[in-house]
Amino acid sequence: MLQGCIFNKDDSNNGTITPSSQDAYVSKIAYDADTLLKYLHQRKNFNGNILVVHNGLKILQKSYGYADFRAKTILTSQSNFRIGALSKQFTAMAIMMLKESGKISYDDPVRKFFRGFPYPNITIRQLLTHTSGLPNYGEYFAKVVLTSKYKFTSPTNQDVLLWLINEKPKLYFKPGESWLYTNTGYILLALIVENVSRKPFLEYLQERIFKPLDMTNTLVYDKKQNDKVPQRVYGFRKNRRLYDNHLFDRMYGDSNMYSSTEDLYKWDQALRSERLVKQSTLTEAFSPTPYFKGLFKKNYGFGWHLDKQGNTAYHLGSTGGFRCSIMRGLDKDNCVVLLTNNEDGRYENIAKTIFDWLD
Repeated sequence: MLQGCIFNKDDSNNGTITPSSQDAYVSKIAYDADTLLKYLHQRKNFNGNILVVHNGLKILQKSYGYADFRAKTILTSQSNFRIGALSKQFTAMAIMMLKESGKISYDDPVRKFFRGFPYPNITIRQLLTHTSGLPNYGEYFAKVVLTSKYKFTSPTNQDVLLWLINEKPKLYFKPGESWLYTNTGYILLALIVENVSRKPFLEYLQERIFKPLDMTNTLVYDKKQNDKVPQRVYGFRKNRRLYDNHLFDRMYGDSNMYSSTEDLYKWDQALRSERLVKQSTLTEAFSPTPYFKGLFKKNYGFGWHLDKQGNTAYHLGSTGGFRCSIMRGLDKDNCVVLLTNNEDGRYENIAKTIFDWLD
């Protein structure tokens, strides 16, 4: 059932949406968004779920296509997509909660938490904001797995830490002097959460974020420890060949979370309150990052990209056959979540187009 909607939905056949007299402007946005997605879906350019929120109310929450093309499993609002880099915002929130509780400081050196960490000047804040200069682990570990150098096929977060300690790869730049998006920092942030909380990362998020917000379908995925995903969606290539496994299925913090449009609505609304952290903490998380002695700023906060005006926070996620996006108004209670599982490259433009209609 669609909650908080202000349009009429005919559940028969194609789920036709017709403008409601209650609010013609907002109803037209829902109608136009649904028309666009149905058009793309019919041409096999879109398969997935959409959530559109205007002034805090869901005006469109709908599914288009299959969770699994092989079994013809129909998508629902509770269907769980692998959300890729959207996971970073949850890792950042865990760090923010530990900071508010006084257990860490953003300016703590990372080596405080890991014996032998070879980069003395890198701080937690720099991991959060991608200003650490750490190289991305992906290319290195892809080569390691292919050559079986260490006789494993599923690298873990601990393997990334040991790679940094033992091989000491060269930094791309001195910490704080530039900005470069890297997954390595968020791998380390997840390990810091475990180190400080004395709990597995997936357990900490479950207890402190997912359960309090009633995000019943959201979870941190680990192929070995947590392979059962309720209402799981599978990733596919454009030709509908299965493309669901990933080389880094045992890593977390930077990716490897599953969630649904229903749960991400709860997440969006929680970020508009102080249910998890104080407003002052949220304000800092949604602020641009200064670097190079404060002479420059990057429109990225703690796990969120920001638009040039500072009115919108967003992030994209790409892993296997999944392409996902979330866009949130910071000055207006508007949000668009687009979750897809057919590796189509147009999802970013679709989400932005619909989000812009909300202004």
